[in-house]
Amino acid sequence: MNGDSDATSSQPKDPRRSKIDPDSNFTAPNLQKTNSWVTRNKLLSPEFNDNKDEAELGNLMGDDGEKLLAVVDDIRKIDSLRNEELHIPQVFVAPITLHTVADLNFEIVVVGDTSTGKSSVLQALTRLPFPVAGELCTRFVTETTIRRCSPPERPGYNVEVKMDGSSPSQAAPFLPKSFESDEWVEVFQHLREDIDDAFKKMSPDPLLPSGISKKEVHPRLGISSTGPRPLPIPQLQKHRLQITVRKPNQAHFSIVDIPGLISNGATVDIQLSIELARQYIKNEQAIVLAITPADVVIVNQKWLNLVTEEHALDRTIGVITKTDKIEEMNHESTFNLLRNRVGSEYHLKLGWFAVRNRSPKEIIDGELFEERDRKEDVFFGGGKWKEATSSFPAWDSIDPKVLGIQRLKRTLQGYLYKRVKENFPALRTKMRSLEIEYNTRIQSMGFPREKPRDQRVYLSEIQTMYEAEVERSLNGDYRFVDNPKHPSRLRYHVKTFNDAFESAMKHNAIKYHWQVNDQDDEADGAGILNWINNTWDAHRGSEPRHDAPRSLKKELVKQQTESWETKTKLYIQQVEEAIKACNNDLFRFACENDDLRLKIREKLEARETRAFEDAKAELHNILKDRDYIDSWNPQLQFFIDECQYPRIERQVKLQLAEQKKAAATEANPSEASPDQVSARALFYSNNKKVYEVHDWLYAYWKVAYPRFVDNVIIQVVERHLLGPNGPLKLFNRNWIFDLEDDELDELVGENEVTRAERKELKERLAGLKNALEKADTALRSRT
Repeated sequence: MNGDSDATSSQPKDPRRSKIDPDSNFTAPNLQKTNSWVTRNKLLSPEFNDNKDEAELGNLMGDDGEKLLAVVDDIRKIDSLRNEELHIPQVFVAPITLHTVADLNFEIVVVGDTSTGKSSVLQALTRLPFPVAGELCTRFVTETTIRRCSPPERPGYNVEVKMDGSSPSQAAPFLPKSFESDEWVEVFQHLREDIDDAFKKMSPDPLLPSGISKKEVHPRLGISSTGPRPLPIPQLQKHRLQITVRKPNQAHFSIVDIPGLISNGATVDIQLSIELARQYIKNEQAIVLAITPADVVIVNQKWLNLVTEEHALDRTIGVITKTDKIEEMNHESTFNLLRNRVGSEYHLKLGWFAVRNRSPKEIIDGELFEERDRKEDVFFGGGKWKEATSSFPAWDSIDPKVLGIQRLKRTLQGYLYKRVKENFPALRTKMRSLEIEYNTRIQSMGFPREKPRDQRVYLSEIQTMYEAEVERSLNGDYRFVDNPKHPSRLRYHVKTFNDAFESAMKHNAIKYHWQVNDQDDEADGAGILNWINNTWDAHRGSEPRHDAPRSLKKELVKQQTESWETKTKLYIQQVEEAIKACNNDLFRFACENDDLRLKIREKLEARETRAFEDAKAELHNILKDRDYIDSWNPQLQFFIDECQYPRIERQVKLQLAEQKKAAATEANPSEASPDQVSARALFYSNNKKVYEVHDWLYAYWKVAYPRFVDNVIIQVVERHLLGPNGPLKLFNRNWIFDLEDDELDELVGENEVTRAERKELKERLAGLKNALEKADTALRSRT
């Protein structure tokens, strides 16, 4: 019945034919149509209303026990938590085999080979109409929960498929089915039909991969009937069928039916069934329910090796089926198992049980579960069983509490409740830890970035942090005070470069050393005065005689400062490298996401390159300005006088010293007289042109080099490299708000992997909050 079925519809469905399950020995009886859909006398029998048995189970656990189990099962049903190892207690009936187990950590696991009567145990425990086909009947996981419904809740059910996530494109074979009614008998009829339909649609044929037809695949072995090679088509599936039933007067009970350990069939199925069984068994919180037919030697059972290897014998319950074939079985071996003596070879701490399943004839006759239970009691109390035990005194030591399905069910329910009660506080603590972990992981991913607004907010948060760090780096409010070499200490590094640049320009950026006295140049004629004189002669032109050539001073300035360009470019290169290193550090600090940071840098790369190019263009203009050699600096004449006066004064002192030496008896005045200074002027008249040019060149250099240093620092470094349009100021709010939506999405939009991860984490977190609310409610009700 699909989810949109009308629960109050009065139109009956066509009755289904009975189907025999040679494995489970169960059939859904033919139900005759009446005004009440089915014969009420039959539907009101214990098969549909096992009030006595369920009341006994309810008394065993009490209301708190049932509520606690219901809460745990509700938590287990939360899909978003299926991949977490919460070790949630649950009942598994049917041998463990095929389906993925990594996402299911239930507490009671049933293992065994195929065709051992597992499905009969399942149906006898649940009293639900599970249809089963021949051969490999259980091909997928069936999760079944039966719980009590109390007014105003109505009896009903939900049936749906949870598809394996490995094939996202594969749709479920049917839509969710649901039904509810005030009458349980009506619910049962619909449930029988919907389960039957679900099993048909969940068969391997409708779920074959595209391009593979049913005729090409052998129904059991997966071997092509037309080709020479086998097709690797597994018969087992990883999809899950979930059935939730609400029933009046029902003690809580949950079962997961999974395929059995396979001996024959597709190799992939055989291997997978063993692997999955091992995964279930090794869960230390699991109770293992091991099903063994009485007519098979136990040593041949595959589950025994698995349970032993995983050290799970102390948490295993053995169930002996097909006891009606007592004449074919080893009586002594069976009775020894049921006696379960300590120290015996196959002793199980939790014990062994025996059940009697219905025969094929009883199934065909439509025998109800009440009759099944009655015959089971009679069978274990006498008949063939009693006859077989007459010659075995060991029979008298077998506890009657280990015989029959109802005793098994009560034992399972008791163990389950005990384990749940013991582990529930730890389960809640684990969920709290996961809640913190999920919140931390979501926070580490930052704001969601699916919509343009969210993307701008997210990028703006990064930009705000980046901008604040830029200001700290430029203003000296450093993050790393004790590490002077850290790249974020940009202002410190720039000032260090400024000092070195200014010192180099002052002391090491002239071609010839200045001549500050009246001594001639070095003997080799390579001094500054000879250089000026030679340059003068080389540039003589149409100017009047004794006048300096028109281009002399410009040429002298150009040659004397020719190293300025090299030293300045080296300085600018140092500043640029410091800016780049600082920028890299600030981006890493503000944006921890490597991929996003790289995208932002790439998006800004062109503008950053242009900013550096603008700075170089400004430097080029400043270097060209060296051709302009005029100056209105009042210090210029002062520096000329400063250069000339000491030279004249020194010449006077030299003349006085010569006179004193010539006339030793004559008084030697301590100060030069004006006449003496005038006399020395003759010396300068002969060298006037060279000295005047030298003194002007010296004075101009004294004015020009600090002006040049200031221009480079202020106009290139501060204005272009560190200014509002510099590389450190490009990542700003205006740039973010100017981005188009598609640019924004390409830049900071989350990729599919991140979006899927965020969605999954949010779903898990929502599931955890839901589960914690249920857990808190359950714990409060117990206090």
